Amino acid sequence: MDIFEIILGSYESFVIGIKFRYKSQKSKELELVQSFNDHVHQASIRSVACSSKYMVSSSTDETIEVYNMVRRCHVHTILQHNGTVTSLAFTPDESHLISTSDDGSIAMFETGTWKIKKLWDKAHKGLAVAHLAVHPSGKLALSVGKDKTLRTWNLVKGRPAYTTNHSSMSAYYFFDKIIWSPAGQYYALPLNTKLIIYNVETAGIALTIEINEKIHGVTFLMENLICFGSENGSLHCYDIIKKERIWEMKIGDIRVKCLIKVDNWLVTALSDGHVTVWKLNDSKKPVESCSLFLDCRITCIACNNSFIKSKNIKNEESEEEVEIKNDIIVGVSQPKETQKVKRILSINDHQNKKIKSCMKKKKSFSSNWTVSDE
Repeated sequence: MDIFEIILGSYESFVIGIKFRYKSQKSKELELVQSFNDHVHQASIRSVACSSKYMVSSSTDETIEVYNMVRRCHVHTILQHNGTVTSLAFTPDESHLISTSDDGSIAMFETGTWKIKKLWDKAHKGLAVAHLAVHPSGKLALSVGKDKTLRTWNLVKGRPAYTTNHSSMSAYYFFDKIIWSPAGQYYALPLNTKLIIYNVETAGIALTIEINEKIHGVTFLMENLICFGSENGSLHCYDIIKKERIWEMKIGDIRVKCLIKVDNWLVTALSDGHVTVWKLNDSKKPVESCSLFLDCRITCIACNNSFIKSKNIKNEESEEEVEIKNDIIVGVSQPKETQKVKRILSINDHQNKKIKSCMKKKKSFSSNWTVSDE
């Protein structure tokens, strides 16, 4: 019995699916099993994101790949950006996908048709945009870039709201990640060995955490509890209201690259390929449930939100046809054309293979995906 599915991106340009499940219907023993891997990108994966139907991945190859995770197939390629696509985010209502890039732009696409609806071509004064995160309400988003500013975007009116200059915080580093709390009361900004948490209501700093190692992989366990990994393989948890550390534990000897909370579980991924699921217990230390070694360098993580839905859908209508047209936006150049690719994922647990063996094969696509002749 499957519980949830995690999507991972790797430096070796693989997109990987991992199922967290019971070993059998009668057993209470849990395990992690690789469900698929895909090698459609030609360079390292930078970001993955999921809606209730789609999964998207971006890469340093400047493309965004779209997958229908209900039908388990690749359906579309977006070729909008002229630089590394640094982050991807769906709006909470899943009507739009927002991407950021090293080319200095932020683009908004309509989900399903994947037509571009809005483009800010110089979102951070033309410098690289590192990351964007949408508020849980869907009304605003925050972005950070190499211009060392935090910019607020009004998603209702589709325009920038205001800018906060953070250049005084560091002469050598810039913010490259934004993490919202579940209710949107707080947002966290990691900056090398610091983690700065802001309160939206007061517009001030709620808590500043500083450790001796570089901070990686940040997630909120609760509205007031934040968890992050470090360069030396440790996990840390802090209470924002009490302004104190709740627990700390060593989970490996290499950096904790990314974290994600799924229901009452915490999933950690070390940069060397070790993926572990932990059982959360309020403010106590989590307990290890099971782990899996992928033998690849993990770069990003997301949860497949369509996984539960897909189990209840047996038959759907014929393969979706995506109509690709160009929208002309005043003041910007016409977006590039996209490519339509149809590739079906064969779901068979006996066909799962190790990433290492797949990397030895000099093919564009992994054997888990088949390419149609259409």
